[in-house]
Amino acid sequence: MEWMKVPVSWLKIAAILSVAAWLTWLFFLWRPARQVELHTSNLLARASARDWDAVAAMMAADYRDAWGHDRTTAVDEGRKLFSHFFALHIVPLDPLRVSEITGGFSARARIGVFGTGTAVAAAVIEEVREAGGEADFVWRRKGPWPWQWALSEVRHETLSARWPR
Repeated sequence: MEWMKVPVSWLKIAAILSVAAWLTWLFFLWRPARQVELHTSNLLARASARDWDAVAAMMAADYRDAWGHDRTTAVDEGRKLFSHFFALHIVPLDPLRVSEITGGFSARARIGVFGTGTAVAAAVIEEVREAGGEADFVWRRKGPWPWQWALSEVRHETLSARWPR
């Protein structure tokens, strides 16, 4: 059996095309809107897993929300509230809509809380379901790299009105 010889120029062309495809993929992956979408999904997954250290790491040091929480109190409140769940799943009910805003990007969608647990867990699920409306996750760059984003604020008009500060 005789081996086929591949010209070196073909290998060079294949390498150049592979690098170009990889760079194109990185370009689309690292677009700010795509990164904010991925970070928001990751934040919800980490909250669902109750990995509060990871959630806190995704939040800006000067995080503030409509309920008067800073990063520490928001994580502590989440830890207390979601400790009543045996199983927890927090997901966007609609596709995330990402838009550029002054100073960063916003990811908006209706959010659903699902799971099992104590009576407090059932009340949380029902309250979020009844409130409806959209959650707005506000992100801003926290470093020079395209994947470095920090959550600076969470807004939810309906829940803010139902649970004032």
